[in-house]
Amino acid sequence: MKFPSQAWADALRSALNANAEYAKAAEMWEGDILLRVGGATPPAPGVALTLAHGTCQAATYHEDASAVASEYVFEGSAETWSKLIHRQLDPVGAIMSGTIRVKGNLAKLLRFTRAAKELVETAGSIPVDP
Repeated sequence: MKFPSQAWADALRSALNANAEYAKAAEMWEGDILLRVGGATPPAPGVALTLAHGTCQAATYHEDASAVASEYVFEGSAETWSKLIHRQLDPVGAIMSGTIRVKGNLAKLLRFTRAAKELVETAGSIPVDP
């Protein structure tokens, strides 16, 4: 399956909703997250997630997500996302080093690092084309 794509977004939504560890880690979280490949310059494909209390209510693929509004935007190159999805790059380390750029309220996000890590690990469980 291709990343990013609607099929991948649907698979992520299903996998998150089946992940008891994610549900527990994110039970107090409510907000939306955009996983964007590239930058703010079009085209920048991405997947928008609507998350609430340990569930993923919606996952939508955008061929060009450069203008999609979201509380949080996680942005990186195609190569970086590939490494994250294939578990070759630590998500927290990638954020701290700036390899993955984060836009949004970092104080709130830091309270949910376990949920974010579960989200990325869940994303890594979805098979993708090389």
